[in-house]
Amino acid sequence: MTVGQRIAQRRKELGLSQEALGERLGVSRQAIYKWESDAALPEIEKLVNLSREFSVSIDWLLGQEDETREPQELTPEQLRMVEEIVGRYLAAQPEQESLPKPEPVAAPKRRRWPWVLAALVLAGVFWSLFGRLEQMKRDYYSLQSSIEFVNQSVNQQINGITSRVEDVLQSQNSLTAEQSAEVTATDYRANTAAISARAVPRTYVEGMTVEFIVASAGETITVPGELGDGLAFTGTADVPLSDEITVSVALVTGEQRETQVIDQFYGLYELSFPYVEITDTAVANEGDGWIASRTVDVILFDQQGEPTDEVEVKLGLFRDRKLVQWYAPVEEADRGDGWKQFALEEMIPLDLNVPYCLAALVTDEYGRTYMYTNGEMICTDQSSAQSVSETYSSDPADWGL
Repeated sequence: MTVGQRIAQRRKELGLSQEALGERLGVSRQAIYKWESDAALPEIEKLVNLSREFSVSIDWLLGQEDETREPQELTPEQLRMVEEIVGRYLAAQPEQESLPKPEPVAAPKRRRWPWVLAALVLAGVFWSLFGRLEQMKRDYYSLQSSIEFVNQSVNQQINGITSRVEDVLQSQNSLTAEQSAEVTATDYRANTAAISARAVPRTYVEGMTVEFIVASAGETITVPGELGDGLAFTGTADVPLSDEITVSVALVTGEQRETQVIDQFYGLYELSFPYVEITDTAVANEGDGWIASRTVDVILFDQQGEPTDEVEVKLGLFRDRKLVQWYAPVEEADRGDGWKQFALEEMIPLDLNVPYCLAALVTDEYGRTYMYTNGEMICTDQSSAQSVSETYSSDPADWGL
């Protein structure tokens, strides 16, 4: 059971409503509801109060206690009786030792009961000690769980406060009261994107001018902002389409120029291409060594995730990202639903401890090219190979073509 389910179960067993329990704990009914629905966890102080109200341990509330185990310790009354018996027994020992020796036959019968009693007393003492040790162990684990819970709660509160402080500081230090940027148009044939930006200065001074700076694909384009209603400056820049575009605003007042980032866009260039899935790896083992996979299936998808055949694709075997051999398309295997098959015309043995991969050169309908790969493989010996985790360039110029 969760913490919330345990609280709800115990509350119902005691015949308390959420409102009544909230009054006892000094919290609202909504807080009890959030605890029982696991939308929030009680603070450590409330957990202690809950354990007292419910007559259960904090361990039980947190689900750490073994519910099937019965506590194994003597009651205070039983302990008192054991101590009294032990005291009487010890006080009687010197008198018994000073008595004359009884008849050999009768001695065992008269002296057996003290040893039995002592054994029982010692068993009781050990049983009590064992029970207390077990209770101490449970208390230790309970304390450990409570400390861990407190640490988590404190860390969450600190992180929340830190985030709020950062937001406040960012808001206070912001040059703008409002700002935004968006991609309003793309021209895939020209490989460009139109970025529109808007900014309202936090403090406007008569004669202030605004510039929007857009950085993309190593180019930086600056456009002047036009002042409109509500002291809002707007501007649009046509920039190269790339996978990282940064939009900034500069507020110029006299000789003073202040700049801050408005927004950033990632993956726009990659997402503008069809998606290629290479279903096989570059390496295959035929028992006498590693060779390149002889046939490979490729699936093509458009930007909406639907299979497409409107894309030109070439598949190659690459060694250390340098072309070894292009695969030939198997025309009779083309199913017309985005699936294509490629094959090598000859067997290509592979070297050990050198990275190989399959990579697809994609040319879209606008003539743009892009490289896809499913990752490199290294054959470490005659029977095993391992994959290489690395980020690869999508620029065909980086693939030795």
